[in-house]
Amino acid sequence: MKILAIGLAAVLAAIAALYLAFWHQPQSEAQMSMNAAWNEFAAEIGEMGALVENAPFNDDEQSAAEGYRHMARFLATFLASQTDYRDPDYPQFTRFPNSVARIGWDNPDNPYLSFHVRGDHVYRLRGNIANFDLVTINVYSGMLGLTPVADIRTISSLASDDLEVDEHGDFVLTLSEAAPSAGNWLALAPDAFIVVVRRVVSDWQKKETGVWEVLNLTTLGTGAPRVAPQSVKHMIKDAAHQARRLREMLTLVHRLDFQLKLDANEISVPETGDPELPMADPFQATSRGAFKLEGGEALIVEAPVPNCVYTNIQLANPWMESLDYASHQSSLNHHTAQVNADGLVRYVVSLEDPGVQNWLDTAGHREGSLFMRWTRCEAYPEAVSTKLIKLETLREHLPADTNFVSPSERKRIIGERQAAISRRF
Repeated sequence: MKILAIGLAAVLAAIAALYLAFWHQPQSEAQMSMNAAWNEFAAEIGEMGALVENAPFNDDEQSAAEGYRHMARFLATFLASQTDYRDPDYPQFTRFPNSVARIGWDNPDNPYLSFHVRGDHVYRLRGNIANFDLVTINVYSGMLGLTPVADIRTISSLASDDLEVDEHGDFVLTLSEAAPSAGNWLALAPDAFIVVVRRVVSDWQKKETGVWEVLNLTTLGTGAPRVAPQSVKHMIKDAAHQARRLREMLTLVHRLDFQLKLDANEISVPETGDPELPMADPFQATSRGAFKLEGGEALIVEAPVPNCVYTNIQLANPWMESLDYASHQSSLNHHTAQVNADGLVRYVVSLEDPGVQNWLDTAGHREGSLFMRWTRCEAYPEAVSTKLIKLETLREHLPADTNFVSPSERKRIIGERQAAISRRF
């Protein structure tokens, strides 16, 4: 027995030695601080489930599933943004929103670009406006969910019709505090944080977007340093905080608009700007509404057609994600929608395809929201009307010149949308 005990002790000692040699990693006080930052991040992720569980529109298992997917998309997007795309010294474009990470009625006609800046540096942005209806470039002092809403301001804005471009539509833009001696310029300020480029395209069949490039001329040609530990702590903390705070804000917007201000199947009066979403495009007027439909029902949305550079309408789920606009005709714009001879445009929102050109597909959602935009108009519309009807009576409520499409034509249209979104992303 003594020999056996000695042998067992030797084996245990050998295992302990192997563990210490290969697996045990003594932790310094600084390393323990990093570990604590990660554990705090993980704990906050766990607490985010309550934002889905307690949402006022989380009515069933399907809603919950989409809510948790929504939060997972937020986290994936903001983690990537914070860890890889937030360095103003060496900026990179990030494409958010995009066809997967969708947020707050993101525009299906808008291949967004953004990059981070600091006010005391000089940046050069190259791009092309040839195949876009409108390009707007806005400098903001903060980011929704990351910066208190009261602290977010638009520092400067520029639209494509204000840019000097060459015969191909190419432009070069300087972003700095001091104006250059010549050329396109957009002002920065000490609190400049992010630049958002909105590139509106109504014809999805236009395939060329041109060359887009952003460089920090202050750091150009120098190597980026290794990431600082303190920076990583802030990155993961900010990613979790942004996901949580943005979801809280969007839930508040839902409560204010669709539970207090508006009834189901009603739409707001168009207004320029958006006090509830301070990073909204300043060049447009918007209306928002909610739909609540049963099978066999349709909501007709009727609007005037002012002289604008661009108009659109889109549907979103209760989480305010735009619907799957590649595989469903859940959005239309002035290029794809029919205007009737009386000068009005009429959209038909329904679960089932009624065969009209201006159908807005709810993608299986019986409840959701809708959003309308009018951009760079001579005069903005003063009202939009809605009418809830039985789908079987639809033809009685539409003008005689309404365009109808066959199932095969609808399939072709959806195929073209899917191909266009595949090219875009």
